[in-house]
Amino acid sequence: MATAASKQAAQAAAEEPEFDPTLDSWQVNYARLLSHVMQKGFQVGGLVGCLVVAPIVFYRARQGGTTAAVPKAVNAVFKTVMASTAASTAMAVARMASIDNMKEGLEDRAYRLHYNQGQVRTDHFAQIGTLVGGTAAVALLPASAAAVVAGGAAGAAVGVLAHVATAPKPEE
Repeated sequence: MATAASKQAAQAAAEEPEFDPTLDSWQVNYARLLSHVMQKGFQVGGLVGCLVVAPIVFYRARQGGTTAAVPKAVNAVFKTVMASTAASTAMAVARMASIDNMKEGLEDRAYRLHYNQGQVRTDHFAQIGTLVGGTAAVALLPASAAAVVAGGAAGAAVGVLAHVATAPKPEE
């Protein structure tokens, strides 16, 4: 039983011209893949930073009697996100350098990513969460780049969790 939203999505997909990464240069496909990997690094950093690192830092700061627990937790999330994004990017560059036929390998991966509805949905949820989280950080936290990045990462983490919680179950 299809919902109205899934019917609209299917109709929009039918009207969209077929995605063909072979029409683009290898540099464009390289950028597509690197962008995807960087987004995943940011999302993982947001999840690990918010669910693991920030609670530990916050708890330790409160145990030490400091009133600066929130800024310390924000900085911890910021550093976690930056490290995970940098690490995922470095690993992707190293991995792409080892591809035998780079042009075909990048085209294949770009094609598969474009049509992977789970990845596309996760990215949309995370992007919306990043926007909301970054905006909330600007409004609620002392102004700093670290606060905006950490807020965006928290939003991305919420977006990924929302995707996982609401993802349609695969039909068997």
